[in-house]
Amino acid sequence: MALDHGTKRIGVAFCDPGETLASPFAVWPNQGETTVARLAALAREESAEGILVGLPRHKDGNESATAPAARALAESLRSAIRPSLPVVLWGEHLTTVEADRRMAEAGTRREARAERRDAVAAAIMLEEFIASRRGRGIRTDASGT
Repeated sequence: MALDHGTKRIGVAFCDPGETLASPFAVWPNQGETTVARLAALAREESAEGILVGLPRHKDGNESATAPAARALAESLRSAIRPSLPVVLWGEHLTTVEADRRMAEAGTRREARAERRDAVAAAIMLEEFIASRRGRGIRTDASGT
């Protein structure tokens, strides 16, 4: 399960158990602890084996101003779910730009792109994470917790 964390919205994506396909799932409003509880419940319902939380960084690699909020989300999820479920922070640099590009290439209307952008960005982040685990890393800016 991957989360593209934003101050207003959170994009959610999942991959199949074999880690071959990452798919956008939903975009939810970010409502603080209510959203954390919903995400923890969703992770349980979907039998997630881990949660990937996007860590916003600038081009130079430094964390953005919203990185502390992403770190706080990761910590809240760790507290809300079983201890054995890993919660990993992962660099999300340019995933939103890539999401827009992919949707535009697919002919998605601008309004629909805005509605799905965060979930598609979460799926892209999950694709990159899966690729890095398989040694075909698209990029290697994973960051620890």
